[in-house]
Amino acid sequence: MRAILFPVVILSACAGVPLNEPLSVPVPQERVYATYPRFFTGAYITVRRDPVQKDIGVGCENEIYIDNIRSYTIMPGEYASFFLTDGKHVVKVDTGRGSCQGKPSSETINVSNGISQEYKLLSPPGGSLRLFRTM
Repeated sequence: MRAILFPVVILSACAGVPLNEPLSVPVPQERVYATYPRFFTGAYITVRRDPVQKDIGVGCENEIYIDNIRSYTIMPGEYASFFLTDGKHVVKVDTGRGSCQGKPSSETINVSNGISQEYKLLSPPGGSLRLFRTM
C-alpha cells in the first residue's frame, strides 16, 4: 500500500505548478475605461488571463464590466487590479473584438475589508466565459 501511495503523493504535489510561466503584465492605460479609487474600507480584486503560445497567435479581447460599467479590455497574459468597497459587486466578462467567441457570464463577489481576491478568466471552447477564484 505504501509503495503505491508514495508516488501518487509526489506526483500530485507537482501537478498544478506551471513550469516557466511568463509573468503577466497589467492592462495598459489605453484599455482602462473606469477607475476605482481606494476608499476607507474594501479590498483589491485582481483578474488574470493566461498567456497564449506565441505560435498560436490568438489575440482575443475580453471585456470586464464592474457593476455594469465597462472597465477593462484584457488580453492574454494581462491582469487588471482594482479596489472595490465593502459589499457585493457584480463582475461580468464578455467577448470583445477578435476572433474568439464565448458567452458572457457574471460573478457576484462579496468584498470584505482588507481581504484581497484573485480570479482567473477562463474561456473553455464552446462554453461561457467565467471567473475562477484562485485566491
